[in-house]
Amino acid sequence: MTAWLDSLPPLWLHLTTFIMMFLEGMGIPGVPGVLPMLALAESIHASQTTLPEAIAWGVAGNWLGSLLGYRLAASALKRLPRSWQRVARSVRTAGIMRRWGGLAVIVSRTIGSLRTPVTLYAGASGYPWRAYLGFSFLGALLHVGLWQTLLWRFGPEILKSFEHTQARLLPYLAGVALLVALWLVVRSRQKQGRDALEGESQT
Repeated sequence: MTAWLDSLPPLWLHLTTFIMMFLEGMGIPGVPGVLPMLALAESIHASQTTLPEAIAWGVAGNWLGSLLGYRLAASALKRLPRSWQRVARSVRTAGIMRRWGGLAVIVSRTIGSLRTPVTLYAGASGYPWRAYLGFSFLGALLHVGLWQTLLWRFGPEILKSFEHTQARLLPYLAGVALLVALWLVVRSRQKQGRDALEGESQT
């Protein structure tokens, strides 16, 4: 696939980047969006295109894809059981998204393991559309701008270094996420216990 991408003219490379970034932005896992960006880096060195052009096409695809992913998740929620809808749009969920939603949306553009759940959860939880517009654009700009620039300057070496670092950090990130989830469950049960005791004392 890399050899085929290298043979494409710059316009088709831009279109390929747009499509792959669009699919990646929707939250579809396993999309090799970095491959056309790597091929574009070689085209930039060959003066066949420019770095701003490459970044613009990639940002547009990633941003529009994330917006569609948000809308699809919001639409799909309406078809789920009402109990699931209440959980997705509970006061606690809204509080978490209000506090951390912007940061999560921005970071998820770069970290693939977060991209799918954050994109879908933002839409399903009713995260404000205007806020998602802005944060997802900023995330797409940082993600595509940083990666396209690094690939242009350093080539495949930076990709290998990132994958190695991410593989080492992923177990720690998963452990932190698990601890946070356990803490939220314990806190929720403690609150339910206090509410039950208050209800008994009032009766």
